[in-house]
Amino acid sequence: MKYYPWIVAGILLLTQTHVESAEMSPNEKGVLWSQKMQDLYTTLADLLTDVASDQRFKNPKNYSRIQNNANKLLTLTHDMDRSEKIPDGDPTLPIVGNILHSNLEQAATQLKAGNRAYARTILRSVPGYCIACHTRNMSGPQFSKLPLAPKGKLSPLERGEFFTATRQFDRAQKEFLSVIQGSAEGTGIWDWDSSIRQALSIAIRVKKDPDQTKEIVQNVLKSPIAPTFMKDDAKTWLSSVQEWQKESSRRTPTEDGLYIEAARLMDKAREIQKYPMDRSADVYFLRAGAVLHELLQVAPKGQRAPEALLLTGIVYEVMNPIQTDNLHEIYYETCIRKVPHTALAEVCYQRYEKSVYLGYTGSSGTHLPPEVRKHLSNLQKLSQPESATKN
Repeated sequence: MKYYPWIVAGILLLTQTHVESAEMSPNEKGVLWSQKMQDLYTTLADLLTDVASDQRFKNPKNYSRIQNNANKLLTLTHDMDRSEKIPDGDPTLPIVGNILHSNLEQAATQLKAGNRAYARTILRSVPGYCIACHTRNMSGPQFSKLPLAPKGKLSPLERGEFFTATRQFDRAQKEFLSVIQGSAEGTGIWDWDSSIRQALSIAIRVKKDPDQTKEIVQNVLKSPIAPTFMKDDAKTWLSSVQEWQKESSRRTPTEDGLYIEAARLMDKAREIQKYPMDRSADVYFLRAGAVLHELLQVAPKGQRAPEALLLTGIVYEVMNPIQTDNLHEIYYETCIRKVPHTALAEVCYQRYEKSVYLGYTGSSGTHLPPEVRKHLSNLQKLSQPESATKN
């Protein structure tokens, strides 16, 4: 909840008109954004080299470099919520950018205060935020020829995540496949499962490649360490991929065309899904998510945008392959604020409220902090018809 002031500010900025934006062409934005991202990735590679190694991170000789790199990342993410700086209109960029900047601010502060273990945990999560944006769909540059990698000893999963975060997707897939196929040393079930999720996300959302997706799924089915439930899911994934291979090109790059395609894929996912968190429909949810992000990029203020925000929230509520905070809740809240006092806002609020209650429910019951209750009350009023709020 602490992120909401940042997040809401970022979303509101998307609706403002900036003088700089009018003076800068989309191509110029893209060039500047790409340059900024390369600076960020270079700094991240240097920082992860120190963060990944106990010896390097705990060596006082490296403290100054680690602090400087954390501060540099903080500076590079400072204006990632500025619509005139961002190359497309998808609200995911300012949402994730604000969370990342807030976390880096904490990390830099904790390093300075000497709370290095806590700061290290935060810094290790940085690639996840880059992945959240870079695996939305196939948009954005790929730095396949960029010789960028941490120099420290990272696990194959960690290397894959870094390459994904820096849009070196072919290198990432090689690392993930080495884990999935069991050729990477010391592979545990957590790394194996995470590698599958991330490899599927790249193959489906970024590459849009049913053949590569099929290869990943077949490796899961052949794996001797795959639990029964995962193999059952993989059988359904394989069926979904085979249907995908037979499809003709349906999608048209218009707002309505993208919405129709996303709705079709969401319907297919719901037909397969047996219960709310069932992962057997992952192929369709991933495909739908890529189309929804494209819709939000090409028509962020279009008539379909509020519905797209709701559907994107549903996708992330089921998937969230990198566990980057509660992104689905942020999409639901953005939907409410975009179309307040409407039936759609009420639907978004119901999903938001349910998610929040589940998040604060444990073995001792449900315990909502006062500020959370207040936030829920404000959103509920915003979602209800204006006539209801006046009574």
